[in-house]
Amino acid sequence: MTEVTSSPVVLCISGLDPSGGAGIQADIETLAANGCHAAALITCLTEQDSRRVYRVHPVAADILRQQAQRIIHDYPVAAIKVGLVGDARIAAEIHSICEALPDVPLVLDTVLASGSGQAMSSTDMLLPLLEKARLITPNRREARALSGRTGPEDCAHSLMKRGCGAILITGADESSHGQVTNSLYQEQQTRHWQWPKLPGSYHGSGCTLASAIAGGLARGQTLDDAVDAAQNYTWHALDRAFHPGKGQFIPGRYPCIG
Repeated sequence: MTEVTSSPVVLCISGLDPSGGAGIQADIETLAANGCHAAALITCLTEQDSRRVYRVHPVAADILRQQAQRIIHDYPVAAIKVGLVGDARIAAEIHSICEALPDVPLVLDTVLASGSGQAMSSTDMLLPLLEKARLITPNRREARALSGRTGPEDCAHSLMKRGCGAILITGADESSHGQVTNSLYQEQQTRHWQWPKLPGSYHGSGCTLASAIAGGLARGQTLDDAVDAAQNYTWHALDRAFHPGKGQFIPGRYPCIG
């Protein structure tokens, strides 16, 4: 057998979306396209399609704990990506998982609502995880909800005081003039990116971005480089999006073949 260099392992903790647009499938596809292996822990089962989320069914917290223990004792985890949490018990288990891997960077996709507006989590579930995060990736509405502030910069500084290392506030939910502005806030610097706004509505864009960043960190990139490359990858995935159902578009996370 030919020896193959192992791909970095990213521990993905998120919900199962049967439509394949968001959640753990988005994580797996994105990480595979970015040269990483995803070890997947399921926080909840969902009833959803490309149009909306109907119900969320959190798994038993002890199952998540046992899954995590098996993976942590077997794989050298290089990064953690957390998406949909599910409930407070699962949030507490995720906190414990991060404590068991103190030197592993965590990218937290602060999912509070689906792209079509259905509530999915609460701020009370997510706030205790901020202190463990190397980066959180809220959109503007999520940043305001988590921080209780209004302006993006005030939101970012308020959230950093809770312990997270950096904040990427994305602007696709409130874009204007045909441009989407994303802003990375760190203690000593702020960077802004502008991307052409693409037409349509996309299912799983936030999962794609956060997973791509986690993949970059797992491969040894700096945070700035990982955020930069992940935005480029995500924009092109949205540009390649396809429309299999009656609702949102699904990102084309793999380059087209043939």
